[in-house]
Amino acid sequence: MGALRYEWVRITSIRSSYWMSGLAVVLSAGVAIILCLVVNAANSAGDLGDLAGEATFSTWIVTAGASGPGMPILAAVFFAVMGCMAMGHEYRYGTNKATLTALPDRIAVLSAKSLVLAGWVAVTAVLILLVNAGLAWLFVDGISLDGDSLRPMVFFILYCVGFSLAGLMLSAITRNQVGSIVTVLVWPLVLEPIVFAILRATALSGSDIGLGKLANLLPASAGRRTMFRPFELFANLDVSSETTIWGLGASTVVFWVGIAILLVAGGTLFIRRDA
Repeated sequence: MGALRYEWVRITSIRSSYWMSGLAVVLSAGVAIILCLVVNAANSAGDLGDLAGEATFSTWIVTAGASGPGMPILAAVFFAVMGCMAMGHEYRYGTNKATLTALPDRIAVLSAKSLVLAGWVAVTAVLILLVNAGLAWLFVDGISLDGDSLRPMVFFILYCVGFSLAGLMLSAITRNQVGSIVTVLVWPLVLEPIVFAILRATALSGSDIGLGKLANLLPASAGRRTMFRPFELFANLDVSSETTIWGLGASTVVFWVGIAILLVAGGTLFIRRDA
């Protein structure tokens, strides 16, 4: 409990927590407003088609584009940076020794950081969904969320939490705030999309090497797919029937296995290394 109180004071007393969370909410709302305009224009022109029913485009707006392909999850970027700062600040400003002097139990310190960060991010992600839902109701006629909308929204929250924990553990591994921030941003936004595109192009070219299947093992891409609605269509937009992307369950497992690897590596190094 002492470690939890300690971490709660830390996260609530630094301005970056509010800046990162505020930017995540505001920019996600900006994306939602743009999507509202797109949906209204498409509705006026009759271009939405049979696929984009009311519940489908409503989910698309509420999740700030997460339930469809091709749009980065901006909120996850800011939450990942928050995670990097939660541990990176300790090493950047030399407060790690003071923290471990006050709380020598490193498992308690790391657990408290993870729990408080995950809780903060989850609540902020819920706020993002509520704000976007309000904007959708305000600007778009025919907004309707059904039972199938729940899964993309829940996975949106979990995706944001996962990215924040990834940032936290990368800072624990590298002991460098700037390096961990660069890594947690470049990997999902630059490296993985390039590798994914190359592997899927290999599959589409008819090569029998089997490299296309490796695209299923990219964790950030797998986590991104878990929010698709409908999953089966968007996950396989650019692949043939012979080389399909794994299903929702497998994609979920791949994403969280990737997060678990970072948790184990970061936790082990934080506990065993000198302060």
